[in-house]
Amino acid sequence: MKIKTFILTVFFLISCSNKDKEYAVYGVIQDIKENQNTIIIDHDSIPGFMMPMVMPFNIKHTKDIAELSVGDSVKFKLIVTDTNSYVTGFTILGRSDIIDENDGFWDNEYPQKKAGELLSDISLLDIDETSIRLSSLNGKFRFISFIFSRCPIPNMCPAVVIKNGVLANNFRNESKLALIMISFDYVHDTPEILKDFYGPTISTYENWNVWSSAGNVADLYTLSSEIGCEFWGIEENNIGHNLRSALIGPNMELLKVWEGDTWLAKDVRKDIESYMTIENKVYQSSSSQSSSSSPSEKSYPFSSK
Repeated sequence: MKIKTFILTVFFLISCSNKDKEYAVYGVIQDIKENQNTIIIDHDSIPGFMMPMVMPFNIKHTKDIAELSVGDSVKFKLIVTDTNSYVTGFTILGRSDIIDENDGFWDNEYPQKKAGELLSDISLLDIDETSIRLSSLNGKFRFISFIFSRCPIPNMCPAVVIKNGVLANNFRNESKLALIMISFDYVHDTPEILKDFYGPTISTYENWNVWSSAGNVADLYTLSSEIGCEFWGIEENNIGHNLRSALIGPNMELLKVWEGDTWLAKDVRKDIESYMTIENKVYQSSSSQSSSSSPSEKSYPFSSK
């Protein structure tokens, strides 16, 4: 019942009516991903809805982008429903130079890890402003998602939060799992902000956590880079990002990564339960072996999706 109430509350915050909302938006096309039905646009502020951002938008009809190219300065319509959003009605206004703000420093310093490799230990802040290390939860599985509190698109961060809520409800009594939502908005999302925004929701779940990256930018970049989460424009208040969630094993090993917003909580639940079953079998086998026997080895089905 509590998770249903939470979901309804989030939907209410996203939209105060059942009517779809339409916004006129101006921006510059950064990338077109036809195979994913998305277009990445560096857009201006949308009055009454969203600050300037660089973000992927869903395309409802591929014909809408047939004449578009990277670098086009465009006007378009953003349609926001209770649970989704998409763009349509493009008008090309001119051309603009594309500036690559990624200098590759963090990619070289902290390359993305492969499934099965160990992640670096990092330190962030919980909503009570207490420093907490990722390794402090060793012995537990950790499901990590990257979000930021000001994201208004229903199928982006708000959807990730809802899915984490479903998982929190599914694993309410599971002490061997921690759900961690990490905000990459290290300028705005202080522990106080996150506590006000998410605190009432997560307070009834012992294993659902929200961490702030304020004051810990290097640690944030370390973990996000190793998992494959990308974000930019934080200090310019022109945020862009992709979506990544990851499952980390009891010993800091990267088990699986979920890309984008299409993953389902029920599928992640099955994956987590499978990994836990493997862990339990290994523990039981190790406990039953004599001291002269070789220790059992885990055989996790490493993968990304």
